[in-house]
Amino acid sequence: MADTPRFGVRFNRRRGPARAERPGEKRGEKRGEKRGEIERHDRVPIYGRAVELAARAHAVIEAAETERFFLRDQLDRKSSLVPQLIAQGLAIADMPARRALFRQARRALTDCAAIFDMLSQRGSAPDEAVAGARVLALALLEELFALTVEPGKIW
Repeated sequence: MADTPRFGVRFNRRRGPARAERPGEKRGEKRGEKRGEIERHDRVPIYGRAVELAARAHAVIEAAETERFFLRDQLDRKSSLVPQLIAQGLAIADMPARRALFRQARRALTDCAAIFDMLSQRGSAPDEAVAGARVLALALLEELFALTVEPGKIW
């Protein structure tokens, strides 16, 4: 048969709706979502925390005037890259591409945490500012790790 895959295995499509529909809800729409509308990145909590991290990193950069320029510049670039990558990932429906962007954000966050550690050890910035930013960076790392895990294979 032409439509039978190799090894003679045929998958039947499930008939009927995949989940119960509410009155007034169109088939294929998610609850609370109108047709053609996607969730905006600025409404997702992880994005808000990433923007907060960028703001805290900026405060650390401003306080670390005695530190070398390249380290402050690198922290500025990496911390501003994190919310950008998360926003890009949230705008993509393709899950492998989304996970790849989240992995890039995780790498940038790891760099931020390492720079916070260096600034703390060198005494270049106030410990209160560095500690708060570092804790937020590590919390975001945990959240992004859960979003980058590949799903298990079913076969």
